[in-house]
Amino acid sequence: MSRVQEPFTVAAVEFNPEMFEFDRNLQRACNVIEEAASQGARLIVLPEAALSGYIYRDLDQFLPYMDSVPGRGTDAIAAITAAHNCYVAIGIAEIDRTTGLTYNTGALIGPDGYVGKYRKNGLNPSDILWFTPGNTGYPVFDTELGGICMVICYDDTYWEPARLPAIKGADLIAYICSSDRVLPRLGEEAAGNHSTIAAVQQLCAWNGLAMVAADRNNAESNPTTGTTVTYGGSASIWQADGRRIAHAPATTANTTVNNPGTILYAQIDPSLYENDQKATIARRRPELYRDLAFFKSPTDTKASTQQHAIDATALQFRVILRDFDGNVGRANALVESLPPGDGLLVLPACSFTGLPLDGEDASEVAEAEQGRTVQVAADFAARTGRHVVASHIERDQDKLFHTAVLVSPQGLVVGRYRQTHLDRALQGWCSPGDDLPVFETAIGRIGLLLNEDVRFPEASAVLAVRRADLIAICTRWDGSYGGNLHDAAGLFAEQYPSNTMCLWYAIAKTTQAYTVVANAVDDGAQGSSGIFTINPVDSAEPPVVGAIDATEAISTDLTTLGDPSWWMSQHRLIGGRRADLAIPAMLPPESEAFRTWQRTPGWDTSGWTAYLTS
Repeated sequence: MSRVQEPFTVAAVEFNPEMFEFDRNLQRACNVIEEAASQGARLIVLPEAALSGYIYRDLDQFLPYMDSVPGRGTDAIAAITAAHNCYVAIGIAEIDRTTGLTYNTGALIGPDGYVGKYRKNGLNPSDILWFTPGNTGYPVFDTELGGICMVICYDDTYWEPARLPAIKGADLIAYICSSDRVLPRLGEEAAGNHSTIAAVQQLCAWNGLAMVAADRNNAESNPTTGTTVTYGGSASIWQADGRRIAHAPATTANTTVNNPGTILYAQIDPSLYENDQKATIARRRPELYRDLAFFKSPTDTKASTQQHAIDATALQFRVILRDFDGNVGRANALVESLPPGDGLLVLPACSFTGLPLDGEDASEVAEAEQGRTVQVAADFAARTGRHVVASHIERDQDKLFHTAVLVSPQGLVVGRYRQTHLDRALQGWCSPGDDLPVFETAIGRIGLLLNEDVRFPEASAVLAVRRADLIAICTRWDGSYGGNLHDAAGLFAEQYPSNTMCLWYAIAKTTQAYTVVANAVDDGAQGSSGIFTINPVDSAEPPVVGAIDATEAISTDLTTLGDPSWWMSQHRLIGGRRADLAIPAMLPPESEAFRTWQRTPGWDTSGWTAYLTS
């Protein structure tokens, strides 16, 4: 299929269906699709359950307002997409007439009619009252606008729904959402004011995909249950290079049932489909991701059961290449300012030697396994009473590694990690590590990452599956990847600073492990170190992010594992993820199983589910 080369208009529609009004909703949806198409929109995205409304009493009350896919809704929309040569992605509460099963479904309709569907995998505490887990995988649909995938609302809690389509060849995400602020009738779970539309940036930022994200922006009341929920608004449109190019305002607590919808327009540039972040897909390390195929729920003997109240601190200071004593002095000035405490202290990458520019520099600053960096880290640990994470260039026979060390308050090295996903500047002289370990400590289970490991969601995902409570990241980030977090103003109880690095934020969100990141300042390093929490939307855990250019110790108190009343925790995350669908992430790219999956339209599993027949 030939692809469009020039920028094209897209529309994210904040469409508000009415409960118990399928026919009226369908007509209103067709009207707004016609309006957007008449304005030249080539891809039009509507919210989740757009023809039915969402918060029904139970399945029996919901069933009369469900539709087949394809069915009445897709047929009506197909007449418009044919007339205007456009595509529509819309959320439909689906009933499969053959089986009687019900799904939370995204349907894609194009100029030639119904294209295909995606059935939601990331089911939230409301979905499980009405819907069966999806059985379509994460399909990618080849269109003239590019490869389109669909992601639905709570799916964004997980890394897989956008990553697997990206690996398969997607270019563009249609994010279909009905993101409500809170569900009072869920009792204690309502204490977590989870709002998925609040920060969906990682879907495109981790994968180099463009995105059109639609939500509702009204309130919905069910008079048979007395339940009212408020939807967040905040529709957004993103280029594939990670820039948010259009954004609708968030709703307020005063939002009413009659809130008018709106259409958000922007232009997607297909020339940006090939970008630096998408290119990292070729640098993945599938041989390290085997654990992603294991379903470790509900019982995992490695998972922590005890909470720990700790102080988490990231040291941010200038790290100058080959100035070991000066770097130690700058770090020590911050260490001396710390009060006594039990917790975790993280330093920037190549904490005391500076990050080498080339192999010659690396050979000059390389240390033995128990070299000067480890000794200084042990001194800091003993003096502060904290576990300390630092990194250095390690020489092991004729190889060099970028290695992070985890030192206990007793001065013992309790963990080592060698960077597995190498920065381009490290390639050629640095050898990659061969594991993503998690270490048992007195303050919980700790995973380690370095530098550009954060560009690969699989790396932090393995740490989550291995049940890390804390992730420590030593880095030297210069702003050349990831970028600043664009959250939805008004949906967070406390706004994140404008210099919050989106991938560090996303790691904590999608692993449900508190993430402590230490970056350098000056000489191009962009600071912004911080402690990224597992419940970012609520005021229970306000953001803690350092400045771009200040020498400082960024600290906060936290309790590992979080509050059991929150919407999400690592226990729930692991229990809710679809390990069976993550298999392509750990298949060798050269294998026939991977190639079969990647080249077959939709979501073909025959490459890894072959059966012997007599």
